[in-house]
Amino acid sequence: MGSHTLGLDMFSYELPREKIAQRPVQPYDAAKLLVIDQHGSLHDSTFRDLPAFLMPRDLLVFNNTKVIPARLFGTLTNSGRERQVEILLLRQTHGEEWRALGRPMKSLVPGCEVRLQGGIVAEMGPRSGDRELTVRLRGSGDGDEFLTRFGTMPIPPYIRGGKGDEQDRRDYQSPLARESGSVAAPTASLHFTESLLSRIRDAGVALAEVTLHVGPASFLALETDSAGQIAPPGGEQYFYDPEIVAQIAQTRSKGGRVIAVGTTVVRCLESIAAFPHQGAGWFETKLFLTPDHEFQYVDGVITNFHQPETTHLLLVEALMGRELLERAYAFALENNYRFLSYGDGMFISSVAGANPKRGK
Repeated sequence: MGSHTLGLDMFSYELPREKIAQRPVQPYDAAKLLVIDQHGSLHDSTFRDLPAFLMPRDLLVFNNTKVIPARLFGTLTNSGRERQVEILLLRQTHGEEWRALGRPMKSLVPGCEVRLQGGIVAEMGPRSGDRELTVRLRGSGDGDEFLTRFGTMPIPPYIRGGKGDEQDRRDYQSPLARESGSVAAPTASLHFTESLLSRIRDAGVALAEVTLHVGPASFLALETDSAGQIAPPGGEQYFYDPEIVAQIAQTRSKGGRVIAVGTTVVRCLESIAAFPHQGAGWFETKLFLTPDHEFQYVDGVITNFHQPETTHLLLVEALMGRELLERAYAFALENNYRFLSYGDGMFISSVAGANPKRGK
């Protein structure tokens, strides 16, 4: 899909720094929840009270991806001078080789070496596009043990400068996380506790899981092409299991809603809807969900409040429409909601962009 006739200025708003949550509330389900009903009315609530807004026969779909401790800090020696640098591993290509982001990027030139903890050396290889590095972690083996010992959770830079700690290993991980591979959390699911999940099941709501490994498209700023129009984000890997299509069909046949917990679930389900007869396995989605999208599988969405000028904000406008999006965000800012990954959330109970001819 090519670039879209949308400009960055359409998806910008002023977000004061003090509104950006630096830690999640405790317990997690005490976070605020802005409920938006099918009439566009706004209701102040909390995640703890979510079951009151769900109906028996609804299906709540989670992303069970697991965040890997993929951020590394090391020392680069250049012309006799030492400099601290940061490497964010994105995906393992084979053996000790990874695709990665780096900071400062201009210092991480092909051939240079970064000393990491544990005696590991990160050797910079050729660039892959404008943003990505090829990195070989010499002596790291398959990487799992090394990252568990020395990696830090890749919390976004707007949270304490991106410097994660031991508490983030708990806070920045969904309670349903089991499939390793993400470099960012599906943050809407961070609000769910075992107690809340139990009460949701007791209310007659079914739970389902999909896997989409969250890539840098979730936190990189939107890019524009030479004409100033927004270009599609990068691809992400997801697993297609025919069982989720059967669960959606069963939910619809009983009059229930399919509610996506997070924008990554929306992208996954709508990608599956675009290719409903593919066999089980891993696929890459480059689906760009913009305000003209007609949703096939998603009836409602639970999501956090997102950064200005990001793909997530475009997706949320597609879900609820421009006027309602502006009204909801203004309400949240005025009523001391906490924003972004560790912040509060909202429940869009009825998707505005639903296709009336959607698949059953």
